[in-house]
Amino acid sequence: MIRAHVLICGGTGCTSSGSKAIQEAFHESIAKNGLEEEIKLVQTGCFGLCALGPILITQPDGCFYANLEMEHI
Repeated sequence: MIRAHVLICGGTGCTSSGSKAIQEAFHESIAKNGLEEEIKLVQTGCFGLCALGPILITQPDGCFYANLEMEHI
């Protein structure tokens, strides 16, 4: 049962800021911890806040993360 969604921006601005690497790191961490059935990783379109990218939002809690870097993961 999916209990959380991790939404990672896949728009041009976030992609150029490294969102693909962050998405891959999250995917690896979810798999490593056996959470594939509980956490769904979703690449979205642009959130419209390109200057703040990469952007990640978690649901259902609605946490908003901006300017992500690999050391944040």
